[in-house]
Amino acid sequence: MLDQFSEGGIVVDKAIGFWVSRVYQRSRTEMYRLFREHGEDITPEQWMVLIRLWEQEGPLQGELCESTFRDAPTMSRILATMESRGLVERRVAPDDGRARRVFLTKHGRALQKKLVPLVRGLVENMARGIEARDLATTRRTLERMFENLGP
Repeated sequence: MLDQFSEGGIVVDKAIGFWVSRVYQRSRTEMYRLFREHGEDITPEQWMVLIRLWEQEGPLQGELCESTFRDAPTMSRILATMESRGLVERRVAPDDGRARRVFLTKHGRALQKKLVPLVRGLVENMARGIEARDLATTRRTLERMFENLGP
């Protein structure tokens, strides 16, 4: 990774951030294309919300912000779009009238069976020809780099 530095400059094609960004952008584009190809207009941001709601039904909207790394205004827009499309519903939290809990609708729950196999195929394609141990090392390395960058 340090080979990205040359005398007085940077060789961008050797920068890990450059490749992380390229993989992220291409995987987003492919995921969105794949969903639309199968009749679902789900953005990668909405996908992350769906995943979190499949993991845990009814989190506070603020908890979804934290678990998806989105700020409150962005999450509010994502949820408003998902709500208008019948994927989620927001309900007043019984213990705090100012807070909202987010729940999947029947349609939102049903998408799990349709979309997860599509994403599994996408991930399998991304990982084609890469040893499992190399993928595990990559994940551990990225996790460590993230931790090294601070709290």
